[in-house]
Amino acid sequence: MAKVRLTTEQIMKIGFFEKIANVPILDCILNDERVAFIVKEGDIGAAIGKGGEHVKAAEEKFGKKVDIIEYSEDWRKFIRNIFAPIPLEDVWVKRVGKDVVAFIKINPKVRRAVFGEKGKNLERALNILKRHTKITKIKVIVGDQKINRKFKRNVNKKRFSQTQKNLKESNEQSSTNENVSETETIENTE
Repeated sequence: MAKVRLTTEQIMKIGFFEKIANVPILDCILNDERVAFIVKEGDIGAAIGKGGEHVKAAEEKFGKKVDIIEYSEDWRKFIRNIFAPIPLEDVWVKRVGKDVVAFIKINPKVRRAVFGEKGKNLERALNILKRHTKITKIKVIVGDQKINRKFKRNVNKKRFSQTQKNLKESNEQSSTNENVSETETIENTE
């Protein structure tokens, strides 16, 4: 984990929360609406407290929503922890040129929760990742249900086309004499 610079306000909030939760805090991220505390792996239960008592006390003191995020050396797990309790379908990290990019695949139903209002949740997640990992960008892939429907339609169309083709061939074999006579009749009338 890299060294993290803290402001006086962050240090004060960490001090208060460590005092009530009796858990060491690794980092504190502030924005207008939220305070997020990063705790060591395995300390999240103690940080939240019985029935969420530590979080509730901090929310009353700060007048903001408080989030507790469990740190992990495994970047994929850490990303999942940042977005918890939102279910992420898949997470992977790749180097793209000079950047280290976190790819997150999500269900379209949770898109709004992942992005947040005006992208605030993604911005906060990227800020946390930049402070604790070498990740420089986040790319969100929304698993589109329309693509699956199109695929199913195409498969159904192929099956339907195959069935039509088979029926047409069987009809043509049974009525070849009728088709010939109709064709001759048409030719004769022109």
